[in-house]
Order: sequence, then structure tokens, then C-alpha cells
Amino acid sequence: MKRTLNIIAGVILFIFLAPSMCMERIEPGKIGVRRSLEGGVAEQDFKVGYHLSLPFWHSWYQLDGTIHYLEYNSAQNTALDVRTKENNVIFIDLTIPYRIRTDEAWRIVREGFVESYDDKVKSTATGILREALAELSSLDVQQPEKRVEVGRKALPQLNKALEQYHVEATHMVLRSIRFRDQYEAKLQNKQYYIVQGRLDEARQQELAAKQETETLEKVIVKDIALKAEEWNKKIEEVKSRYELEIAEIDAEATRYGRAKRAEADAKFAELKSEGDLAEAKAEALGEKLKAEALATKAGRTFSAIEAVRRFKLGNVRLNSTDPQFLYRFGSMGAWRRFFLGE
Repeated sequence: MKRTLNIIAGVILFIFLAPSMCMERIEPGKIGVRRSLEGGVAEQDFKVGYHLSLPFWHSWYQLDGTIHYLEYNSAQNTALDVRTKENNVIFIDLTIPYRIRTDEAWRIVREGFVESYDDKVKSTATGILREALAELSSLDVQQPEKRVEVGRKALPQLNKALEQYHVEATHMVLRSIRFRDQYEAKLQNKQYYIVQGRLDEARQQELAAKQETETLEKVIVKDIALKAEEWNKKIEEVKSRYELEIAEIDAEATRYGRAKRAEADAKFAELKSEGDLAEAKAEALGEKLKAEALATKAGRTFSAIEAVRRFKLGNVRLNSTDPQFLYRFGSMGAWRRFFLGE
């Protein structure tokens, strides 16, 4: 029973320990290379994760798969010194990012560069860069586009030389270039005189441009005055022509108004005469008709009625002893004769 328990415990322990004993973990940022006792280095790169690894049979290398940086830095006294075409020494601060080529880490292990490929990259890059950057002249160094062009041409040459170590440079960054202190001072003085000369030339150009501008301004002012005079003349001509036309229109309107007013006055006098004549005829006809109407019996009666209406009798002294009084004054016949004339 005890032996059985020991066997079961051993099996369980083997089950838990076997995966860790038979697997190799490749860390992030690393490239795995496997070597076996019989087959040597496996011709493949192993990526991040777990891979089969037999105890005492397989051994592993983990190379840095991230970006490496080759630095040339004046602050660390590692600046790259290069001689220009004029045999002047320049010191260059330079950075070259590089990395292991895809699926070639196993070649680094097989060829024995695991511990030395960084140093070989530096020595190879130094030689290539000194040869390529030596094409720069002292004047080219001062021109950014020239520096960039030389660096761009040097990168393919560098990568071709680095193929033997199975790495590649991604790009190249030239941070600064300086000469020796004595030559730097001379160069700065020379640059100062060049800048001063260009400044003087710019000032001369400025004076010439200013003089040209003033001359052009005078010409423009003169042209504007001539054009203004020409347009004023045209305006006066047009104004005179329109004033003449307006005067002619006013005269024509006055003549037309007078003619129409005279016609209207004559027409008014004619119509007024006709109206006065018609009115006189109407009055005459009315008087005639009135006279004719009053001449009739009814007209006489109407006249008598009107006479009675308007008749006012004053103080009358009556003689009551007169026998003819009532006959002459108070009878109807007397009044009819008085008012009707019968």
C-alpha cells in the first residue's frame, strides 16, 4: 500500500514538473535560439512564448530583439572624428539605431558572434562612416542639405557591410558637427564676415529697392494726376453736355407749358362765353316764361297772393259816417280791384 502511494505521488509530481522541465520560455523583447547535442543550432528563430526543450539535450540562447543604439557622443568623448577633403578634422555626434535581421539570430549563434556582434557593428560602422563622411568639404559641413545627402548615401553602404554580422541599421541621425576649437573660431569669424557681407549686400539691395520704389511711387502719382485731370475733363464735358440738354428740355417744357396754358386759357374763355350766353339766355327765357305765367289768370292770382302776403296796412283813418266807406274799402270787390286789377 505504501509503495502504491509513493508511485502515485511520483506520477503526480512528474505531471506537474514535466511541463516546466520540458519547456523553455522566451521573454518579451528576446529572440530564442536552440542548440541540440546531435543537430547543433536549429535554423530558426523562436519568438516569445514556450517552446519544447528536452533536459540535458537542448540548450538555449536568448538574444536582444529590441532596437540597439550605436552612439558617437562628444559628451562621452566618443565622437566620430573624420577628416574632410581639406584635411580638416571634424567631430560628429551621431546615433545609429540597428537591430538583428529577421530570422537571422540563429546565424549569429552558429557563427559565434553572440558576445561580440555589438563591437563588430561599431568597428564596421566607424570605418564605413569615416570613408563616407570624408566626402564632405568644410563648406559642405555648414550646409544641412549636404550633410543629410551624405548620410542618406552612407546608410546603404553601412547595411551592406553589416550583413555579415546579420544586423541592419534602420536610419542615421547626425546631431552635431564641430571642428577643432582653433579652426572653429576661424570658421566662425569667416562665417561672420560672410554674413556681414551678405548683410551689406542686402542693405544695398534694400536701398536700391527703396529708390526704385520711390521712383515708381512718383510715376504712379504722376499717372494718377494725369488720369484724374483726364477724367475731370471728361466729367466736365459730360456735365456741360447734360446741362445743355437739361436747359433745352427746360426750354421745351416752358414752351410746351405756355402753349398748353394759352390753349387752356382760350378754351376757358370760349367755354366761359358760351356759359355766360347760355346763362343769359336761360335768364331771359325764365323772365319770359315768368311774365307769360304771371299774365295768365292763375298768374295774376299767384301775384295777388304774393302781394297780399307782402302787403302791410298802415294806420288808416276811417270815417264811419261816410256811406261809401264800406263799398270803397271794405267790400271784396274793392280788394279784388286793388290786388287783381279788375
